[in-house]
Amino acid sequence: MATFRTYAEVLKPDHPMMKNYKASTTWRPSRYRAAEIEQAIRTEPGAVLGDVLEQTGGVYETTTRLRPKFREDIREIAELTSDDQLLRIAELPEVPVSLEHLRHVDPQTRIVVGCRLDVTPAESPRLRRRLALPPDPMITLHFDEVVFTDTFPSRFWGAMRFDTNGQGRSGSKADSAA
Repeated sequence: MATFRTYAEVLKPDHPMMKNYKASTTWRPSRYRAAEIEQAIRTEPGAVLGDVLEQTGGVYETTTRLRPKFREDIREIAELTSDDQLLRIAELPEVPVSLEHLRHVDPQTRIVVGCRLDVTPAESPRLRRRLALPPDPMITLHFDEVVFTDTFPSRFWGAMRFDTNGQGRSGSKADSAA
């Protein structure tokens, strides 16, 4: 059964976004990228919890945008599985994200806010074709998406990984072939 959830978590050094950021600090500037993009690449990921709370007026809840492509994926799965709740989510431009579990965290801590769609290849023929996966109900795909709210609102970070028989694997081609 496909599931959708939102999350907010402390951004730790081993998070893929932090690893990309650390790597980007060693990259040389490219003459093919605009200065704004060069700066955005080198911007520390996530958001400071205190800044988010300031934007929400101290309420421990925020929102995250759903990109149109992600909404299309959710809609396709909702229609195929007749899931009314997923269909309602697919209609929303943004979804609420609770920050309640972060009450004990230092307000200067960087957090990442995103959403995840967990689906089996059988629930999404288009995703199955795009990823060249069999319609195996034992495989679960996990799609994570974090939309940046900085100067480039069209920027996002996305990741896909899959589990087979409860064993976690990444979505790289090397792992897919195993």
